[in-house]
Amino acid sequence: MRINYLLFLLIIFCSCNRTKQIHIAEESKDESMAPDSYVYYPIQDDRIIVDLDKNQKASLFDYFSRIELIPLETSDDILVGYCEDIVPYQNRYYIFDSKLLVVQIFDQDGKFISLIDKCGQGPGEYTPNLTSIFLNPFTGNIDITDMGCIYSYDLTGKHVRTIPRSEEASGFYWNLIALSDNLYVCHILMLNNSDKHKINYYDVKENKMIHRDYEEDEFLNNYAFLPAVPPFYEYNGKYYFYRFVDNETYEVGLDSLKKAYTWDFGKYNYDAKKLNLPNEPISITTLPYRIDIQGQNNRYVIAYIYQGDHDRAYLIHDKSIDECRYIKHFTESVGFIPRKITNEYVLTWYEHGELENYISEDMLDESNRRKYHELLNASEEMNPVIVKYYFK
Repeated sequence: MRINYLLFLLIIFCSCNRTKQIHIAEESKDESMAPDSYVYYPIQDDRIIVDLDKNQKASLFDYFSRIELIPLETSDDILVGYCEDIVPYQNRYYIFDSKLLVVQIFDQDGKFISLIDKCGQGPGEYTPNLTSIFLNPFTGNIDITDMGCIYSYDLTGKHVRTIPRSEEASGFYWNLIALSDNLYVCHILMLNNSDKHKINYYDVKENKMIHRDYEEDEFLNNYAFLPAVPPFYEYNGKYYFYRFVDNETYEVGLDSLKKAYTWDFGKYNYDAKKLNLPNEPISITTLPYRIDIQGQNNRYVIAYIYQGDHDRAYLIHDKSIDECRYIKHFTESVGFIPRKITNEYVLTWYEHGELENYISEDMLDESNRRKYHELLNASEEMNPVIVKYYFK
């Protein structure tokens, strides 16, 4: 009798616990884009199937609940030459200005704070050949790459160290990420065809190259070497690497790249290394697709692709139902560049003079509509506008 009673209690406990778990899962599904969400969906079979013959109708508001505009403060003394990249960190935005060769720092409301302006030839100064910035989560420093070195500064702009390029490197450091205090993974602009590896693992403490990865051929090195955005993205504590002429996306492991998932375009799949295209720049535009930007969060994998010379389209893969939508145009008839994807929002930026190409008045709530009108009515060119698209 006692055993039956204990068994009864156990059944009740498990049932209640299961009900609670289901409730949490359902609740999280509604709020799966919350920044502290722990509910996530894997990519089924590590493969995303895309049908380029099936253009689907979609609205931006099928995915997003609201859009926020964050104009960057503008004055005669606060001008952004060209915004190459924006790194959000601790309620601040670090702007890589590749034209003025500085890193400009703004607060979460777009108010200017300070800048890192160290271009020169002296100690702690960088050359004019800047290629990228990276906010190192292990050191808390800003790492700036140029064609020869990595320069580290603290968040106030004080020089911390200069890391010279290893003589063993495959080429110039174009982008980088850090996997620990001393282990950097660098995306390479190759100098010649003697070493065709695009990825170098670099021990900065020992100034030693410890692994080379991702070998590429001469044609792709000549005509597909510079991505429009850094070819790394971060998700769920891991970094991923991709090339826009490769269907594979790779997880950046501690010792090598590992295949993470595959974009499967069916009959349009190609291996760029085996196409034997004419050795001229226009050849790249004959490919049926090129994956320019991609990233993911707990629910979605989003990619921005080129087709032909000028056409662009979007791939939005919903991991919760294992379905990818191919979208040539959103019903809002505006563009959309999904540069950085988080669980809460997509962060991007647009030049002030191009804002109307990406945002229309009826897409905004009253508060952001006022900002929008102020921007459109400005008598002079303003700094870029950061835009956040908040997921439903």
